[in-house]
Amino acid sequence: MIDLNKEIPYENLTQKDIMQFLLHSTQHVATREELSAVKTELKQDMSKLETSLKQDISEVKQDMSKLKTSLKQDISEVKQDMSKLETSLKQDMSKLETSLKQDMSKLETSLKQDMSKLETNLKQDMSKLETNLKQDISEVKNDISKVNSKFDKLQWLIVATLLTVVFKDYIISVLIHTATP
Repeated sequence: MIDLNKEIPYENLTQKDIMQFLLHSTQHVATREELSAVKTELKQDMSKLETSLKQDISEVKQDMSKLKTSLKQDISEVKQDMSKLETSLKQDMSKLETSLKQDMSKLETSLKQDMSKLETNLKQDMSKLETNLKQDISEVKNDISKVNSKFDKLQWLIVATLLTVVFKDYIISVLIHTATP
């Protein structure tokens, strides 16, 4: 095939070359017309697309602005909620602290009362024990005194018995001698 871009002298052209050249030229002419129509159509589509993109960008900007405002409000609400929660926690902690102090005071008072009762009971028990011990000591002293008294009597009895045994013969002889005239 002959390169159509080169100039070919007319006398060398064959009928086939001429037909190809005409066909080629016709295709290019049709392509140029189509290209022009496509170009016009593309410009219209580009214009529509540009308008659509501008609208979309505008809508996105509006949505972003709304979202930004909404987020600011949400953040503000969260901060308020956190502040309320913090205040509530502080109040609850204060109430708990007060309650614990009251409970500790009650417990301390109760412990002091119990300790006082225990001390009083111990003193009473010690007093009773001391009284019982004194009574027992007194009874033991009385018993010892009785035993001493009995021991003294027993001691005199033993002495008398010993004297009787020792002096029995003498007494008998005195009695016999006094009885005989």
